[in-house]
Amino acid sequence: MNTTRSSKRPAFSALSLMLAMVAVLGACAQTPSLPEASPTAGEPPRLSGSAATDPGAMNSIPVALNVDLPQTYTVVPGDTLWSIARRYLQNPWQWREIWRQNPQISNPNRIYPGDTLQFSYDPSGQPQLELVEREEVPLLKLSPEIRIEELTQPIPPVPRDAIESFLTRALILDEAHWKAMPYIVADEDDRILIAERDRVYARGTLFDQPRYQVFRPGEALREPGSGRYLGTAGLYLGEAVLEKDGDPATFRLANTIAPIRPGDRLFEFEMELELYSFEPHPVPPDTDGFIIAQLDTDVTQITQYSSVILNLGAQEGLQPGHVLAIHGQGRTIQDPVAGTRLRLPGERSGLAMVYKVHDLVSYALVMQAERAIRLQDRVTTP
Repeated sequence: MNTTRSSKRPAFSALSLMLAMVAVLGACAQTPSLPEASPTAGEPPRLSGSAATDPGAMNSIPVALNVDLPQTYTVVPGDTLWSIARRYLQNPWQWREIWRQNPQISNPNRIYPGDTLQFSYDPSGQPQLELVEREEVPLLKLSPEIRIEELTQPIPPVPRDAIESFLTRALILDEAHWKAMPYIVADEDDRILIAERDRVYARGTLFDQPRYQVFRPGEALREPGSGRYLGTAGLYLGEAVLEKDGDPATFRLANTIAPIRPGDRLFEFEMELELYSFEPHPVPPDTDGFIIAQLDTDVTQITQYSSVILNLGAQEGLQPGHVLAIHGQGRTIQDPVAGTRLRLPGERSGLAMVYKVHDLVSYALVMQAERAIRLQDRVTTP
C-alpha cells in the first residue's frame, strides 16, 4: 500500500490573507452559482462528485444506486447496516456517500429497529438517505441501584452471531508474548486432557481476577511469498474460575469448548469495547494483501459469513469497517495457438469487511461469496 504525507504549508502574512479574501469575495459577487437540474424520477444516476466531498471516500468508482430502491424503509430486527446499504447501493461499502446524519437526533449515526429511513435528493441534486426524526429510545430505571439501559440496541454493521465469538476471542501475539503468559501446569488427577469442571493449577503471575480465558497457541501466521512471521493466533478453549491464588494457583474450568491440557495459557478478560461502532467504507487505494488463514477450522470451505485473517493490519492503515474485494488465484495455461505459457488473471470472487485489527493482521468477515474463495486469494481495493 502506498502512503503519502502532505507537506506543511507556508504561513501567510496578514496582508496576503486579506488580499486572498478580497479576491474570493469579488469572484463570488461576479459569478453567482446556478441551481443544478433535478434527476429524472425513477432513474437514480451514477454519481461522480460525491466522493470528492467525503474525506472518508477514497474510492474512484462512481456511486451506483439501485433502480428499485425504496423511498422509505422501516428498520426491522435482524437488519444490519450492510443489508440496508444493499437495498440502496450496488456497492454497499459506499454507504458514507449517501448517508446524511440528522443533528436533531441523539446518536444520529445509529439506526434502531423501528426507525424509518427516507431517500431524497439534496438541493444540489445529490441523493441522500436520512433518518426520519424519531421518539427517543425509552429508558428503564432499576432500583435500589440506579442503572439506565436502552431497551433496544442499534443494528450492527454485520450479523452479530457471525463475529461475536471472534470479537471477544480474537487473539494474536508474537512468540515472546505467548511464552510470557501464565499457564496451566496440571490438573488434580494428573490427566493429559482436562475438561469442564475439572480443577487445574496454574502459575506465571499474581492472579487477581475472578475469571480468565484459556487459549492455546495455534499455527504461526506467515506472509505469502516472503514468509515473514506475522504472529501466532490463539485457539480459544474455555474459561478458568479462580478458587485460590498462590504458586501454583487453583482454578476450576468452565464453559470449555475443547479439551484443555498442561501448557495452555491464561488471559484476563478484556474490558468490553464498542464492538460495532463502524460502518462500511472502502480501503485506501493500492491496498493489496492475501487471505492467510480461516478461523473456523471445522469448516473446509470459505463461504459467506466465514471469518478469515488477512496479512494487512494497522501498520497498513486498516480499520474496522474497511471493505476489500477478494480475487481468486490466477492460473497458467498453454496458449493453444502460440504454444506459449499464458498467465490468466484471478477474477473477483467476493467481498470482505474488516472487523478487528492487529498491528500486522486483521480479522475480516466474508460478506459476499460470488464464487469459490480459498486461502492465498488476494484482497484489494474494491
